[in-house]
Amino acid sequence: MTLAEIVAALHRDVRSLQYHVADRFADMECQHRKGGKGVILQTGSFTSEDRIQWVYVVSISARKTTLYPMAWYFTREGIHCMQIDADGPATFIRPHVLERYRQRFYKDADVLEALEKMHARNYDKASEPRTYKGRPGIASAIEDGYLLGSTLWKGAVIDYHTFYDVEMGRKHPELREMRQLLEWRRYFNAVTPQAIADRTKNYVNWGRGFELRLERLRAA
Repeated sequence: MTLAEIVAALHRDVRSLQYHVADRFADMECQHRKGGKGVILQTGSFTSEDRIQWVYVVSISARKTTLYPMAWYFTREGIHCMQIDADGPATFIRPHVLERYRQRFYKDADVLEALEKMHARNYDKASEPRTYKGRPGIASAIEDGYLLGSTLWKGAVIDYHTFYDVEMGRKHPELREMRQLLEWRRYFNAVTPQAIADRTKNYVNWGRGFELRLERLRAA
């Protein structure tokens, strides 16, 4: 399968994950919407009937609930990861990028455990076009550093090829300034900016996951 075909399959399958999340966390969402403070984060894993392997983060505030789903599959090269999004492109993490993250933060963990921890900490990605080593690309600021990649399939996929931790990213001014962008996104997390028609340029809404009402999903 091509990456575009994988993305299409994940978008077809994500509904089953949403129902799973609704079964687990609808009561929590209902309680928190009755005046709860702050944001509740929950993580989990799920295998769908189509045997797609998911890890996910659920963010629950008094105003909205957001699901951040990432699927993974194994080849001879290692574990490949694909996070999909309602409005933005899918983000693809190749095995060598995941391994570099594991070596930096979780040397004693196996690769799958490192993937789960990576997604739990870095599900939120603030992305913008950036020039890297003289070539145009996409950079994403995450909690533990930065991911750099290029766009594929007419902007439908970001293919990450490089991971820098925060300290390494400070050596690159074009990346260092993106920390502020990530903080801005978190501050306004309760707000959903209006999307623009061209998804390939709608950077502010990239990586914002799937907004859900779990109580309604469970009742459907």
